[in-house]
Amino acid sequence: MRRLLVALLLLAAAVALPAHAATAAVTGRPIKIMPLGDSITWGVGSATTSSYRAALWNRLTTQAGFGVDFVGSQQSGAVPDPDNEGHSGWRIDQIAANIDGWLATYQPDVVLLHIGTNDMNQNYQVATAPQRLGALVDQVLADRPSATVLVAKIVPALDATVQSRITTFNAAIPGVLSGKARTRIVDLSGLSAGDLNDTLHPNDTGYAKMAVRWYTALEPVLGDGRDWPLFTTAFEPSDAAPTWADSAAAAVGVGGYCCALTAAESSPRAEVAHSGTSALLYSGSDNSATQSYSYQRVYAADLPLGASSVLSYWIYPQQATGTFVAVDLQFTDGSALRDSGAVDQYGVRAHPQWQGEGGRLVVNQWNLVRVGLGGLAGRTVSRIDVGFDRPGGTGPFRGYVDDIAIADEAGAFPGADLALGAAATGSAPCVAAEAAAKAVDGVVSGNSKWCSGVAGASLQLDLGSARTVRRFVVRHASAGGEQGGYNTRAFTIATSTDGTTWSTAATVTANTDGVTTHAIAARAARFVRLSVTTPNQVDGATRIYELEVDGS
Repeated sequence: MRRLLVALLLLAAAVALPAHAATAAVTGRPIKIMPLGDSITWGVGSATTSSYRAALWNRLTTQAGFGVDFVGSQQSGAVPDPDNEGHSGWRIDQIAANIDGWLATYQPDVVLLHIGTNDMNQNYQVATAPQRLGALVDQVLADRPSATVLVAKIVPALDATVQSRITTFNAAIPGVLSGKARTRIVDLSGLSAGDLNDTLHPNDTGYAKMAVRWYTALEPVLGDGRDWPLFTTAFEPSDAAPTWADSAAAAVGVGGYCCALTAAESSPRAEVAHSGTSALLYSGSDNSATQSYSYQRVYAADLPLGASSVLSYWIYPQQATGTFVAVDLQFTDGSALRDSGAVDQYGVRAHPQWQGEGGRLVVNQWNLVRVGLGGLAGRTVSRIDVGFDRPGGTGPFRGYVDDIAIADEAGAFPGADLALGAAATGSAPCVAAEAAAKAVDGVVSGNSKWCSGVAGASLQLDLGSARTVRRFVVRHASAGGEQGGYNTRAFTIATSTDGTTWSTAATVTANTDGVTTHAIAARAARFVRLSVTTPNQVDGATRIYELEVDGS
């Protein structure tokens, strides 16, 4: 798991899928997305006028790894790509009067439509607003037959009269969109009063919540076989800091580990790490032989779970008492992962007590824990905790947790990353610090990459023995924070059992994405080779931040 974090706060809101929804299949160029609507799309109420667009851009490009091009005639916000079609004060009819020209000029693949707030606020033909919205969607679909339109149930208002109109308008949207091809409804109506900057416009917290809902709704639209990260952190300085440090949500019978400490600890340290240089330290002392627990708050979150959602993390307990620790999730409905009955890859319950009693966590080494969350689909994670829970015995406990991730996985788990730390050789690096080993060090931040200016550059890995491989993930330049134009344009991936006879596993041309995922039928391989045909569209150098080989 890599350091691609989104820590966004929120309440739950459903995303509905009308019949005949379709995906936007795009190859060879960035996906064109048109944010369309009124002042909320433009960004009024946001400190930087970035609206939801900045957080959504970050999720799509850095986290999911897509090449994205926001399009529109307007520019606003502190966003790498500020283009949008947000028009302050405009109603549905005004958007409809101009949409044909915008669509002809910018030709979006996806339209994010939030409109109707001004119709409701101005009391303008309120009774026919849902039908006019449906006609606008028909207009978009007629102009752009290959596009997908995401239609928002609009955000709330603080004025009771206006909110009454909004409630009626939102309730009618599923009916007017029923049966329309290539449409999805995105419910943004769940923002609270605290999420609004004024009577109509969200504040930055509200816009962050909107970004989560757009991102979730885009998964089936843009999904192309890749995993869809919802949350990841490796506790590196480049990651967003935990919301809380050394903060217990609930604790009984637990004191400090030593040295005048009086309570459990939970904060990042640069001492032991699974990847990078930092991990989350946990420590404390079990002082009761009958009941001891401490659930430490770490991150506030807004993560809607689906049928393919999976929690994974690495844990390094430093003594047997330290194995009674697990990552726990709190949900907006008041429930918790620890009490859900969900189990890890060994069938051990995802509860700190059961993890300690399960016998699978080995002291003084990194242990991977994976928990399928599909049985909790429909719930929304509001907080990520690390909990200690041990009903019997006493004694100190200490250890580390790293690389926490929650993701919707595209298929059956392909296994561990066999390339991590593998012997790597490659074409001459751009500088000595960017040698081939950087592509398999598990680090994407801090310019940790293999870079080569050699024409036809290649990178070869030796997995040490023949292994079963099922998937390759390549993290290109923009996954490491560089501009998308540096992403590897064309390349092949081949495998070999002996280093002499090679078989092509994947061929990519005209790539623009920052992360490319290549699932294959399981095959035996000891050696993996990435050969670059076209490095990028800017300077002719190859930049690979990570080459993952998933298998067993």
